[in-house]
Amino acid sequence: MKWEEKLSHWLGTQIEVHIEDQAGLDPVAPPKKMKLEKIRISDDRDYMQMYMSEHQFLAIPLRGEEHTSLISSEHGTVLSSSDIAAQLVYKVHFGA
Repeated sequence: MKWEEKLSHWLGTQIEVHIEDQAGLDPVAPPKKMKLEKIRISDDRDYMQMYMSEHQFLAIPLRGEEHTSLISSEHGTVLSSSDIAAQLVYKVHFGA
């Protein structure tokens, strides 16, 4: 999927990021709201970097269609990605 192209219309808008610890070792973190400044795919194409400032970004793993999806519904658009090795699930709500 061409992530930068698919998500480019969300640039400059508020997003809400949820990171869930599937191992249950860490406390549940509250959702983080941020303005999406830039999207970049890492050189190895393994991560989508979602920038909240010029230098600060969240790296979301891109692990193929079985682990990474973008779903739009009447409730909004959600990017969901599972990092099996780290036992984390990332959920980014666009238009939050």
